[in-house]
Parts: sequence; C-alpha cells; structure tokens
Amino acid sequence: MKTINNNANPPLLPKDDAHWQRLIAKVQAMTLMDDIFFNCFMEDDTAAMQYVLNIIMERHDLKVISVKTQYAVPNIYGRGVRFDVLAIDQYGREYNFEVQNVSSGAAPKRARYNIDMLDLRHLKAGDDFDDLPETYVIFITAKDVLGYGLPIYHIDRHINELGIKFDDMAHIIYVNGENTSATPLGMLMQDFQNADPAKMHSKLLADKMKHLKSLDEEVCKMCNIVEEYVAERLAEAKAEAKAEATNNTLNSIKNLMKNTHWSAEKAMEAIGIPKSDYTQYLALL
Repeated sequence: MKTINNNANPPLLPKDDAHWQRLIAKVQAMTLMDDIFFNCFMEDDTAAMQYVLNIIMERHDLKVISVKTQYAVPNIYGRGVRFDVLAIDQYGREYNFEVQNVSSGAAPKRARYNIDMLDLRHLKAGDDFDDLPETYVIFITAKDVLGYGLPIYHIDRHINELGIKFDDMAHIIYVNGENTSATPLGMLMQDFQNADPAKMHSKLLADKMKHLKSLDEEVCKMCNIVEEYVAERLAEAKAEAKAEATNNTLNSIKNLMKNTHWSAEKAMEAIGIPKSDYTQYLALL
C-alpha cells in the first residue's frame, strides 16, 4: 500500500451528499484501535506518542524525538513492510507500533519479521553490528492474542541452558486491549477504544481526537483518507487473490509435469490455459 497523503487539502464535498455523510459517520466512529486513524492521529505528534510510550514502558523520562507513520521498508529479495508508526526516543531506540483489531495481524512471526526489517534499514556493507539500535516491536491488540490473561507481555530471547537473557537488544511487546483496569495502562486501553473524546481519560489524547473529529477541514481530510485507504485495500485484496490463483495454477502445471512427464506446454494445454498466457507461466516455472 502506498503512503497515504495525510497533508492533502481536498475541497469539501457537498454536506447533503449521502456518500459524504456515510464517510463522516465512519470517521466519527473511529478509535485509536483503527490503524488508519491511529496513523493520522500520531503523524508528527511527538507529544501524543511520548505519552503512550511512557505508559507502555512504565517510565516517565522517555522523550520521543521523531514520529513517522506508514513508514515503508522495501525488500529487493522479497516482501517489504510498512510500519504503522515508527518512533525514536532520545537514546536512539526505535519503536514500531502496530494496532491490530484482528488477531492474525499480530502473529508472532509477523513480530519477528518486523524486528528483522527494522534492522535491515541500518547496516551497509562494512558497518559494525554494534551500530544496530535497540528496537521494540509493540503490538496493541483488541483481543488477548497470546491468551494468558495478562495486561502486557514482554518477549525477549533467552539462552535456554542458562536461563539468562540473550541481549541482542531486540524486544517484542504485546499490549492486551482487553485489559481496561483502573491502572495507567488499563485506562490507556480504554482511551484507545473510545470514539468520544469527552469520555477519554487523557486530556492530551482527547484534545487531539476532538481536533480531528470537529474541524470541517480535518474531517474532510479524514474522509478522503478513509476513501483512499479502502480503495487501496480492495486493490491489494484483488492483487493477492490474483497472485494466489497464479500460484495454484503453477502448482497444477508442476504436478502434471512431474506425474506425467509432460512438457510445460502440454500440461498447460491440458489444464486449459490460453496459449497467450504460456509465456507468463513459463517465466515463473
């Protein structure tokens, strides 16, 4: 998905337009658990990000010096990644924040991949491994993804035989959104799931949400971002479906070739692939 242009200033749509009204209602119902709203909310907002970070890390002294949203990391060898929010503190430590309403989006192997892609951005040939910064991948999830009933999970590598930490300075944290206790973290999760700024605990977060949902210009911007986001997600889904169909066809060709010792062309003819598509599949075999 390409970077969403949060700075666009499109003309206001007619307020009596039914489609416009549906978009406005969608924006008004959004919370910080909606990744698109979370991205817009945190864009260049070091104060809001700093507030959230200090609560999750159980500290009061961390200063966020940089916040980037929808930060893309390409990978010429395979799948790239786009971080929801990437923050850097005063010590150079990096924090990748991902909000997930669907548990599959916070799978352990995704956390592992995000850690790897954070590192990929840094070292060039000849650089020292000590130059890698300390990194945190933080998933804020609507459900208790890991299922142990804890409000927060800290995951680090260990040396099993010794029972001590393997200090590679790469950390994974899962924040359980089902924890809405009367603790700083629980109240933060309440705020993350609240669409009404008047009912939020944090004045800092409430004021920012009110700003995004009250001003015509900001609501207009959000509506257009939502529209663009939905269109891009649909395009991504179609592309993924096409890729899956192509992969299934390739597997069928390979199986036929293996089991019958046919040529690729004969296998494709048996499957019913149009001759005009032969070159495409031959290049992928």
